Amino acid sequence: METPGSHASTAPCRVYTGCRTSAARGGRGTGIETYDALGDGRLRPLRHRNAAPNPSFLCLDRQAEHLYAVHGDGATASAFRIHQDGRPEPIGERACGGRNPVHLLISRSGRWLLISNFASGNLASLPILADGSLGEVACSLPLPGEPGPHRTQQLCSHPHQLVYHPVADWIAVPDKGVDAIHIVRLNEETGALEWCRSTGVAAGGGPRHLVFSRDGLFAWIVLELSSQVLAAQVCAASGTFAPFARMSTLPSDYTGDNTASGIVLTPEEDRLYVSNRGHGSVVQFAVQSRHLDQAVWHRTAGKVPRFVSLSPDRQALWVANEDADVIERLSATGEATAIAHTGSPVCIVFPTGVQE
Repeated sequence: METPGSHASTAPCRVYTGCRTSAARGGRGTGIETYDALGDGRLRPLRHRNAAPNPSFLCLDRQAEHLYAVHGDGATASAFRIHQDGRPEPIGERACGGRNPVHLLISRSGRWLLISNFASGNLASLPILADGSLGEVACSLPLPGEPGPHRTQQLCSHPHQLVYHPVADWIAVPDKGVDAIHIVRLNEETGALEWCRSTGVAAGGGPRHLVFSRDGLFAWIVLELSSQVLAAQVCAASGTFAPFARMSTLPSDYTGDNTASGIVLTPEEDRLYVSNRGHGSVVQFAVQSRHLDQAVWHRTAGKVPRFVSLSPDRQALWVANEDADVIERLSATGEATAIAHTGSPVCIVFPTGVQE
């Protein structure tokens, strides 16, 4: 993260948050909230949009003209047109080809929306039509693998994320259910998804999310169930991962329940952040020669910091505290400031161009 007073732009940008709404999830949110991110770090609320239940993960297209959401615990994805005033207008909802969609990714061509269906253990591709709305599922890809040893959290494949490799043409899919990283390819012409191979990692760890180094030679993987970070070398040509280190995301004296959640690597690749649900913290690691060291824990407003992201100015970390109904700004020195209050926030997105 950059230091205050650097060259980062102070122009406001639009920010969207997805919030839990269902009683089954203890949701207190109203759907999708829209904010302006101001130059002083605050979020100014603009409006909210009622949506299908639990818009639990969001993404924007490259032009920030359309917003897409998957609806946790359900079976649908939604599309919205973004007006100049930031208002998201619904333009359709589609079945997502599975149950409990938890992550989504727009393909590099912008022609396809890819979805991880957690409960049904499959990926799906949906065409993005000329007006930004979604077509029907083009391909559904079940994922292979034997369930991990956890008796309740690893009953079958549970894909949790889709991440393009920075330089290769494949997508990595951390699978919490079978303790593997799958490699899949997308046919941009037809939307067909092809499983290529899997790398098994840390039995019982439950890989959730990962980040790549800019050159794609390394990856850091959040192991949700064991509350660890796994470091691995990556072969871009073969799509294989070679783990070489594991570190706990928790202090050595902590004995309570916890699941590791979000992960962020700074643009300078000198710090890695992971959020802890249960311990109520974000752990900061120093990255030195691709190894993690010097863990420091920053306590959060709630016990469940589900989502973390760099702020648009890259000078701080944003933390969505699902249980405390607050979004915090965490500075490079660990100072936490509440910047928005909203019910059960679980995802934050803004135009990627703001970070360029």
